Amino acid sequence: MGSWIVFFQLIKRDLSVFKRDFWQRFSDTALLFITNVLVFGYFLQQEGAPKGFAAFFVVGAVASFGFTQIVGKVGIQLADMGGDRTIFHTLIMPIRSNMVFYYIGLSWAITSILMSILLFPLGKLIVLSEWSLDQISWWRLPIVFVSANLFFGYFALWLTGILNNMTDLNRLWFRYIAPMWLFGGYIYSWQSAYNMSPIVGYISLINPMIYVMEGMRAAALGQAGYLPFWLSIVMLWVFIVLCALHAKQKLKRKLDCI
Repeated sequence: MGSWIVFFQLIKRDLSVFKRDFWQRFSDTALLFITNVLVFGYFLQQEGAPKGFAAFFVVGAVASFGFTQIVGKVGIQLADMGGDRTIFHTLIMPIRSNMVFYYIGLSWAITSILMSILLFPLGKLIVLSEWSLDQISWWRLPIVFVSANLFFGYFALWLTGILNNMTDLNRLWFRYIAPMWLFGGYIYSWQSAYNMSPIVGYISLINPMIYVMEGMRAAALGQAGYLPFWLSIVMLWVFIVLCALHAKQKLKRKLDCI
């Protein structure tokens, strides 16, 4: 029982810190979001992208927001482990070491949710009539939105466990983030990849970002043309569990936890 009290107190502490500079961080995020939507959503239509691509892109941009924040979160945690090591102050609290690692991933997921949820109305304002509210499944959208951000949180935790130090951070973007993002359906659907080559389509199913994008678009734009919604949810939770469990093992070994 004591571990759970500390667990939620740690979450509360992180949210208090997050609250202090929320609007400054959101304004930076919103500027980047608007720029991306205008360039990829509208300018590409002038180059032959189909009508409605702006709405398609907006949903993908919102879905992938938490993924773009992974490098910063991993970098901060690696810097702490190699420097001040404040994480050890948390590990000596009356809480099991496993729960410390799970708390970190959950905290990252919650802050990502709070930051990116405001991008939905902002995106709707940008694309206006291209994205009809009638297309949204209001009960499916929260499920996939929360699942996607939980994946981002525990994937970041897993990366923290497998990277040795800040030097490895230089390769994080090139080896993990960029390939997963660009080949994860950011500007195309899984069906488009499959139509180009069934082999490419099936290979891309090993990329968890495919399930983030397809699940979010199926919930926000309608099921037609995307992977089955529940397949995306199940696969996301498979990746969440695998990342959380393996991250716990790697971090316990790295930090010499008893």
